[in-house]
Amino acid sequence: MSNLRKPYNDEWDDCVKLIYISGPHLYSFIFVESEPKIYELLKLLYEQSGNVYSKDNVVIEEENGTIRGLLLGYPARDMKTQSMQMLKSIKGMFVISGVLNFTKMLFRLSLNKYFPGTEHDEFFISNLAVFEEFRGKGIAVKLLQKAEEIALEKGLSKLSLYVEIDNSYAIRVYEKFGFHEVKKVVLPEKYNKYNLFGFYKMSKVIV
Repeated sequence: MSNLRKPYNDEWDDCVKLIYISGPHLYSFIFVESEPKIYELLKLLYEQSGNVYSKDNVVIEEENGTIRGLLLGYPARDMKTQSMQMLKSIKGMFVISGVLNFTKMLFRLSLNKYFPGTEHDEFFISNLAVFEEFRGKGIAVKLLQKAEEIALEKGLSKLSLYVEIDNSYAIRVYEKFGFHEVKKVVLPEKYNKYNLFGFYKMSKVIV
């Protein structure tokens, strides 16, 4: 039976993989790593409370104990505070990545300046992913409906997210759910070799 819930502590493996699946080119670029080491970095953040990648912000969809999809989101008004909490993980990230890659990581964070801003009345969906073998079963829609429910409980009036401009499948899912394009960002050509071309900010008014 399908169920939406918070993840248990021992379910980090599938959750971290789903976070990565939601934006593999972006995470490989930012963290200067590939699997499996990138999972170690995401796990470090996932297990720490109070930051944007914390399990506290995660909802999973599972059936008979099998995790099939994940949504990670939080009020946009908390983004700055939760992003700063990631500083607590710097030492661990340094140990995992090593000096060279950690230094590259710091420089690559400049990519963040290209992302459109968020508004305080938004619930920001940072990550949404479904394992490939379970796609086409309406799982993403169930998770988006849950995001809408959480947003309303928190007194927020919009959902928002970023999606890569070449991810036509995800864009169709979001549009069908009622999202519309707010802004398009085309990245400088230097990022294209990392398969990063640009992003749409999409939003949906829910009240």
